[in-house]
Amino acid sequence: MGNASLLGGKGRKLFEAVTGRLVSYMVSHSVKPITLSLSGLVFAIVSAGLYLAAANVPELIILAAVVLLVSGFFDAIDGAVARASGKVTAFGAFTDSMLDRIEDAAIIVGMTLAGFMDVLLGMLLLLSSYLVSYSRARAEGLGVEMKGVGLFERAERILVLFAASIAEYFLPRAIMLLSAALIAINVLVIIQRVLHVRSRLKGRNANSRLE
Repeated sequence: MGNASLLGGKGRKLFEAVTGRLVSYMVSHSVKPITLSLSGLVFAIVSAGLYLAAANVPELIILAAVVLLVSGFFDAIDGAVARASGKVTAFGAFTDSMLDRIEDAAIIVGMTLAGFMDVLLGMLLLLSSYLVSYSRARAEGLGVEMKGVGLFERAERILVLFAASIAEYFLPRAIMLLSAALIAINVLVIIQRVLHVRSRLKGRNANSRLE
């Protein structure tokens, strides 16, 4: 049940190798992880606004997608900066997770209000995305290791929404179609994580009875 995410393992090592110098530069210039997290939030809100504007000016959807990707980049690099600078804290991780949820909501609501997906689809995408994150947080609260469990995590979802947004400019309804696919994938990830947690907790209980 412990399949790595599509960007897990090798993908994340490649990302860290590519951004290594940038991370080192930020650490040497005392850039705080929370600054990067808040920058991600600001870009996400700007992206949501651009999606709304794209309902009337179609060309803006390309800019909205690029800004969304920038937001995702800040979210991906803040943890690396925290680790490299020795500023990893439980509260920092909590804050980062909260900001990620706000960003998810801003983007999906922006797309929905702009008409790129209907309300039901937007609600299901937001709910399933939240449950993917919640399943990990709750499991780790129970002491179950969840790193790499699930084919899709937040980074992958952002990349899919970015690609869907670019495609939307040329192929109307691309966001709606790929969002429906994302919902299905999210459900599979949730099931995968539930089964993983069930397996680990059963094993833990069996070990406890043997002691």
